[in-house]
Order: sequence, then C-alpha cells, then structure tokens
Amino acid sequence: MSGIGGATPPGRDAEMTGNRIFGAVFAVAVLGAIAYFALPGFRTKVDKTYDKHFGWNAEARRSDPVGFIEYSIEKLTANIDKFTEARSNLQLQQAKLADMKRENDGKVAFAEKQLEAFKGAYQVAGAGKGWPASVAGKSYSEADLKSQVKVLLSQKAGYQGIVTQLDAGIATSDKRVMELMNHINDSKAKLSLLKAQKELVKANQLTAETEKLLTEVNDILIANEALAQKSPVRTVEEMMKDANEAEGAAGDPETEAFLNG
Repeated sequence: MSGIGGATPPGRDAEMTGNRIFGAVFAVAVLGAIAYFALPGFRTKVDKTYDKHFGWNAEARRSDPVGFIEYSIEKLTANIDKFTEARSNLQLQQAKLADMKRENDGKVAFAEKQLEAFKGAYQVAGAGKGWPASVAGKSYSEADLKSQVKVLLSQKAGYQGIVTQLDAGIATSDKRVMELMNHINDSKAKLSLLKAQKELVKANQLTAETEKLLTEVNDILIANEALAQKSPVRTVEEMMKDANEAEGAAGDPETEAFLNG
C-alpha cells in the first residue's frame, strides 16, 4: 500500500532498490553462463585466462605449447634468480650462526673450567682445610662459593641453550640451501631443454617426448612455487630470543648436586 499522497514508504523504496540490484547481478551472471557454454570463442578466452592465472593443464599445454614454453622460460628464469638470491642470503646467515656457535662454545668451555675449579676448592675445604677457599686468586666463604657456582651453572645452561638453538638453525639452514640448490639445478636443466624445443614446437613438431618434457616442467614449476611459499629460516635475533626465553636459573639442589658430585 502507498503512503500519504501516493508516496512510496522509505522501507519499501529501499527494498525495491535492493531487488533491482539483485536482479541486475543475477542477469549478468546468467548472461555470462550462457555466453560461456554457447559461444566457443568466449569459452576459449575464459579458459585461457584461467590457465594463465591458475596453471596450465595438459589440454592447455597441448593446445598452446609455444605459449606454455614461453611462460615456463620466464617463470623458471625468475625462480632461478629468486632461489639463487635466497641461497646467498642463507649462506651469509650460516656464517653468522657459525661465528655465534664458536663464541658460545667458548663460553660453555670457560664456565665448565671455572666450575671444576670451584668444585675442587669446595671439596678440599670440606675435607679439612676449612674456609675461606681460594679460587683464581680470590677467597670465598662457603656461602659465597655456592652463590658463585649457582651463577656459573645458570650461565652455562644459558650458553648451552643458545648452542642448541644455533645447531638446530645451522642444520635447518643446511637442508634449505641443499633444497634450493636442487631446485636451481633442475630449473636450469629444463630451461636449456625448453629453449631448444621451442623452435621445434614452432614448426608444429609436438612429439610425445616434448609433451613429456612439458609435463615435467609443469611439475617443477609447481614444486618451485611450493618452495617459494615456505617460511624462511628464523633470523639470528629470533633464535637468540628463543634461547634467552628458554634459559632458566639453576636452583640450589643443582648447585649442591654439582659440588658434591
């Protein structure tokens, strides 16, 4: 029913506008579907656009082998450049990790040496020599020596935690470098073959061997894309943060167990 003076109520007007928009969208969708199924040229154009953006299936590769070869040459070249840069960055990171590992290995060794000295002084003092005990030119009461040992145990645990994190980072980085190297080599090998096959395909010589090559190239492109999407190895800063969070102070029972062990 119309409002006063024949005007359409506001709510009714909004509803009619919404219906008109929905109808227009539905009509466009229907027309698009009709065009896709009824017009071969339109369907081919849509399919090719889909293949360009979402990958080349076997039919698309057979119907346009030259196009796929050109696409693959471009993609493989980009993959090689990207993976080569990533490998160089990882190798630089590996050098930093190795330096940090050497530094922290040295700190662990120093802490162990100091701990053995304190342990020896503690046991000698407890066996009858009495307190204070002298370690590295400094005298310690029993309480002070235990406090010092507690600090050293805590620091040693922290350095060992960092070393463990660095070892894991180096192992992961080694694996990643090897993986990148394999993809680079596979991509380079297929790239040289594609450039040679391109002229043959232009001469309408699409053989079973060429189709096999194109399938293999497509598989490599998919594998390269998967590798490119992987999370990078953690940075040195992230590893240090993880190691610091994992570090905990050694408790008194640990100190007593070490000194009396």
